[in-house]
Amino acid sequence: MHLSRFFPLLMSLLLLTACDGGNSATERKKPARKPPPVLVEAVSVGKETIAKTWERIGTLVHRHILRVYNQEEGKITHLPRYEGDQVKQGEILLSLDDKLLRAELKKAHATRSMAARKLSRLERLRKTNAASEENLVSAQTELELAQAEVEILNTRLSYTVIRAPFDGIVTRRLAEPGDIKPRNSHLLTLADPKSLLLRVEASAQLIADLAPGSQAKIFLDLPHIPVLQGKVQRIYPTLDPVTRQGKVEIRLQNIPAGIHAGQYARVELTGQARQRLLIPFSALRRDRNGEYVYVIEGNQALRRDVTSGSRFGSRIEILDGLQENESIVKRGFMDLKNTTAITVSG
Repeated sequence: MHLSRFFPLLMSLLLLTACDGGNSATERKKPARKPPPVLVEAVSVGKETIAKTWERIGTLVHRHILRVYNQEEGKITHLPRYEGDQVKQGEILLSLDDKLLRAELKKAHATRSMAARKLSRLERLRKTNAASEENLVSAQTELELAQAEVEILNTRLSYTVIRAPFDGIVTRRLAEPGDIKPRNSHLLTLADPKSLLLRVEASAQLIADLAPGSQAKIFLDLPHIPVLQGKVQRIYPTLDPVTRQGKVEIRLQNIPAGIHAGQYARVELTGQARQRLLIPFSALRRDRNGEYVYVIEGNQALRRDVTSGSRFGSRIEILDGLQENESIVKRGFMDLKNTTAITVSG
């Protein structure tokens, strides 16, 4: 009685289970729907002649500097100029005590006069054979030596007064009147204010992109100084073996008042204009494998590895991986993968 009551119910459950299993198998056999094409915006790759702008930090320096040394030892008697003083060409920078040299020069003049009189007397005697040829030659030599001594002392005497060789400004004063200095002591430094220029440390890549005459904009952190214009005047031929940096000198077209050597400045350097392959910066993608873009071929977007270079505003240079006139995806990267079907808008 108990089994007969539940037998029909068991059969019903088995039939329902069999029906459900059949429906699942049927659903698995249905083909999967293809995703619709991804809507993208495309751009054509093109070349453009454009110059790169480099930003660097530089220092204002005087290119023409004179370090004043004394060529004679002695006591300083006159040293009128101090740091910051302007001097004119030919103005006396310093004087040394010359009393001893003047006394030696007076003695040398006397010796020369005596040698000249002796030679004159021997020449008269030689005409009558009263003096030998040897004595005459000896007297001539004595006169030449006396003359040379006068010239030496005149030269040494000229070293006791040092004059400015150009209009300049005193930047260092290293002695005082009354000091007794040995030869070749550094006493004063004079700079030519017209030679003020900007010296910038530059990498090998920057140096390769510049040439004498390249344009530069100079920014000084002074409220009353406007943006200054300049040009590359000199590129040093070697790099520092430690820092791997070279040097570039920039000539200022106009030197305003109120700027000084040693001052910090920012500079924008414009490199040489070159043909570059440019794409929108938004078109360049990156992942752990590197940089890439999606190239449009037919109705597909294909991943292409590339190497980028410098950025120019909203665009970036491509050094390798693309050719001119190829079309790439600019926007619409959502759900975009390699070989994805696409529809180009516009």
